[in-house]
Order: sequence, then C-alpha cells, then structure tokens
Amino acid sequence: MDIYIKSFNRAYLLHRTIASIYHYLNGFDGRIVVLDDGTPQKYLDKIVELFPDIQIEKSSYYEQKSKDISLNKVPEKVIPANFWRDEVLKGSEYFILLEDDMWFTQPINYKDFTKEVYDLKMDMIKFLWLKNNKLISDNIIQKTEYFNIVQPKVLTRNPFLFDAVFRTNKFKLGSLVTKLFNHKLELLKYYHLYMVAGGVFSKRYYQACWISKQNNVDELKQISQLLKSKIDSNIGNSNTEFLKTTLKTTATLISKEKLGTIVDIFKINRILNEEWLVGNSYKIDDFNLDIPIEWIKNCILESDVNLYSNWEIWHEAFSLSYKKIGSEV
Repeated sequence: MDIYIKSFNRAYLLHRTIASIYHYLNGFDGRIVVLDDGTPQKYLDKIVELFPDIQIEKSSYYEQKSKDISLNKVPEKVIPANFWRDEVLKGSEYFILLEDDMWFTQPINYKDFTKEVYDLKMDMIKFLWLKNNKLISDNIIQKTEYFNIVQPKVLTRNPFLFDAVFRTNKFKLGSLVTKLFNHKLELLKYYHLYMVAGGVFSKRYYQACWISKQNNVDELKQISQLLKSKIDSNIGNSNTEFLKTTLKTTATLISKEKLGTIVDIFKINRILNEEWLVGNSYKIDDFNLDIPIEWIKNCILESDVNLYSNWEIWHEAFSLSYKKIGSEV
C-alpha cells in the first residue's frame, strides 16, 4: 500500500512527515511518493538527500510556481487536483494520502494494518479529526485492531437534495433546514463520509470524489460527487488519531480569505525553508509536539519584526476558525 504526500513549498514540514513514516510504520514496504506543486528544487534536493528511497512527481504547474517562489512572487492560485487524482490512480489499489503538514505519532504494524484494509475492502479510513467527534461517526458496526467501520447517518444521501440544502439553497431548502435543524452540525456529519487527505483511500472512492476536472478544492462538490456515484463504500476511522497536524503555517491563503486578517505566508515559508535548509531547524523527530512557536518566532524576527506581529494575529484567527467547530488545536 503506497503513501502519497501532497507537497507545496514547505520542505521544513515535509521532512517531518516522511521521517514519521519511517519511524512509526513498522514493516513498511510500499512507495512514498511526494506529489509536489512548486517547492523550489534546492529544498527537494535536500529531501532526496535525507530520504533517497522516496519518489518525487511534479505537477504541470511545478516549473512556473517554483520559479515564481524563487523570485519571491506569489504563484497563480490553481490547485493541481487532476494531477493528484491521476498519480494516485497509477499506484496500489488502496493508499494513504497525506498533506505535508501531517505526521504520524504512534507505531503501526504496517503489514497487519494493510491486510485488514484489503481483507475488509475499506474505501476510506480517517486518521485525523483534531479530537472533534463531530467529524467521525459514532454508529460503529465493526471494530478491528486498528480502526472502526462505521455507517454514518446524514440528513440525506440524495445528491440533488444535498446540493439544494448545502450548496445552492435551491427552492430555499437550505433556509428551511436552517430553521428545522442545526445546519452547520448537519453539514459536519457529511465529513463522516469524506475527507481531503489524512488517511486511507481506495482508488474507486477517490476517483468518485474527484471525477470531474477541478482546479480548486471544492469540498461540498466532492461530497456531492461521492453521493452521485452511489458506490456502497466501506467507511471508518482509526481507533485513535494516528496523525497530528499543525495550524501554525499554511501552504497558501486559498480558502482562508474569510479569516479577517492576512499575512505574507510565502515570505514566512521562505524564511522557515531557508532556516531548515542550513540546519537551523526545530527538533524534527519530536513527533509528539507541534512546531515550536519559539522556533518560528526566532526565525521570523531575524528578518521582519512586523511580519511576526502579523503572523501572531493570523495564527490566532486561523486557530479560532477550527475551535469554533469543536476541534482542539
């Protein structure tokens, strides 16, 4: 079972992601494929030096984006969704898909785990939900050594009704549901069925979610496409969270425009990448801890005092957006 990592200009995080795989996945014998969308080559060269067995595949946007980043320009806002889909469909029937800001935190016997996935024909197993039980189903129908198989209960599995209630408000159905139910809570239940990354996928499940050509991440559209596919999918979540993530940086500010504050995230990532490149990094193998704020602070303050102040405000707003839906950050 292969592992794919979606990567964009955060080599200082990608290092930890890959290191955690080798540290915690006992008996791992699959491929690690980095799906990169613009990380400048000098950073990728160091990643390959550290982990010579990994494979790096580059999107069609890679050359222009990496050139822009190297010239301190903000690259075009386009997501390589078709590249992700096409690459994962070339590999193993079941695969783990990660973001470059996710890392494993506990040991897994990879061969035993993989056998359970194949034997039970799982389509999606969520590894990460930030201790927010609203994002996983409590309707458990089977427990295994590593994960729970669930049958999520959602407001409707009719894709047309889903669109009308949660995407288009056609016939004012969304407004009606808001009066009768907790609209936000009902929507969150669909994330029992769906995730962007952070766990196991089957090829047929992933293809169903990303069936049409897309250059952005429209999660509600993907949920709608999953419902339209009518595949009888086997869904679950790990018995404990296998992964952690950080909310201290992001790759871009796409989908985060509503935070009410902005920060030059490309400059921050450039500073942190450079510090990592020269060996001034946080403790990569301390997998139980998030990236230390003190490291970020020291790195940024050396370059730009105002940038650090802006980052503090942005980080608080970004964290609060997750806390508001019940996540622990």
